Amino acid sequence: MGVINKEHPLISVIVPIYKVEKYLSKCIESIIAQEYSNIEIILVDDGSPDNCGKICDDYAIKDNRVKVIHKENGGLSSARNAGIDIAQGEYIGFVDSDDTIEPYMYEKLYNAIYHDKTKLAVCAVNYIYENGEILRKKSVGKDMTFDFYHAMIEMNSHRIFDMGAWSKLYHRDLFKDLRFPIGKLSEDYYIMFRIFDRAQTISYVDTACYNYLQRENSITRSVKINHDHEYAAKEQMDYLDKKHPELKTVGHVAYASSALTVYDFYLKNNVLCSEEKINHFKHVINENMEYIKGATYLSVSKRIQFKLFCLNPVLYNVVFKMYRQIKRI
Repeated sequence: MGVINKEHPLISVIVPIYKVEKYLSKCIESIIAQEYSNIEIILVDDGSPDNCGKICDDYAIKDNRVKVIHKENGGLSSARNAGIDIAQGEYIGFVDSDDTIEPYMYEKLYNAIYHDKTKLAVCAVNYIYENGEILRKKSVGKDMTFDFYHAMIEMNSHRIFDMGAWSKLYHRDLFKDLRFPIGKLSEDYYIMFRIFDRAQTISYVDTACYNYLQRENSITRSVKINHDHEYAAKEQMDYLDKKHPELKTVGHVAYASSALTVYDFYLKNNVLCSEEKINHFKHVINENMEYIKGATYLSVSKRIQFKLFCLNPVLYNVVFKMYRQIKRI
């Protein structure tokens, strides 16, 4: 373990691992290669049935910054929580085990936190396809800081960053008495609005430091459709209504948007969505239409998306598939 000091405090990087034998070494190597060297790398073998456990143990022998947890399978949240529980760092980061990070990632994120006097930094992301294609998420051309209000707008509109846990660096205090929910999909969504509220000010690094692999067989491309995304959005909406009424529009629009997102999961996975569910999604959107109309930050394309789905889901399906082929992310 490295020595914690004010100039270079220890960063704990937590990697939840399950059935990623093909990708794991590349992921770990990218963390080991960090220019910010005062890190501990916590590899959480979540009961993986393949060779992942041995790969983890081999890296622990090679590099004394590597710690390994072997546990029964409990899912992504359980694995991340196990890492948080033993983390010694003043700061915490997460890397998914099929992704990689650029060698300057944690140096840039920590420097942003140090310079801006914040407790949370987020970086831009590259989307990596298995055919070698790389797509960069939208750039704003400069590093920035966001207050809580505007950070929530950005996170929920997915313009330059979103609620993914992995593209961020957190002061450990942000996780005090807070953990990822066990047994849920969209686990990041359930807690990120709470973390942003605790942080209040968020540093943004406009350099793409995180490489997010788009796997054809990933969790988001399963026949089990992720309805937790909607439930998490509802939790966020209720939280903001009660604690931050100035963000009421953001919460309600995000909830309406979650209905479209879940429906889009059906389309992406070629799973038939029942008429009952389609009507439910329409209801969620229509009951929040006044908030949608009042959301000045919404793009024209998003407004069209809401209207088209409510008017004609069949035409929406056609347009969605064409848009996916063009945008890819």
